[in-house]
Amino acid sequence: MRIDPRQIPDGGLTLSGSLPVVDYDLPPGETQGWDKIRYDLHLVRTGKEVTITGTLSSDFKITCSRCLDFIPWNLNIKDFCQVLQVEEDSLLDLTPLIREDIILALPLAARCELDGAGRCPYSGRVFTPSDRDDFAEKRRATVWRDLDRLKTEN
Repeated sequence: MRIDPRQIPDGGLTLSGSLPVVDYDLPPGETQGWDKIRYDLHLVRTGKEVTITGTLSSDFKITCSRCLDFIPWNLNIKDFCQVLQVEEDSLLDLTPLIREDIILALPLAARCELDGAGRCPYSGRVFTPSDRDDFAEKRRATVWRDLDRLKTEN
């Protein structure tokens, strides 16, 4: 998304619409139906600076790290804020800034919300407490065992 700062009026400029996801070179992941990023931005020019505030959002499906099914996901960045220096006769390129905020807002490991019985609402599979934390518990035990060995060797 490129903006000509000379076209920003004194009262500011409000922009809204949608952007294609393919233009943002986002890291490959397991998603479905992710084609647009909606934006509502307000730009204000003050001297040689442009302040951009607003929101970015998108709805798509992402792979759950627990059940491996696709789950609905709502990406919602409510506090997009950037301050850019204006150079003479050059366009402001918001693409890398929008991309960075989107990457930071994506989950490292999306997980579905289990109901009270530990059931996944999408796959129907029941996760018991041992299913949820089995890997983490084994890893903790291994770490402590290795530390205890170091302690006895020294």
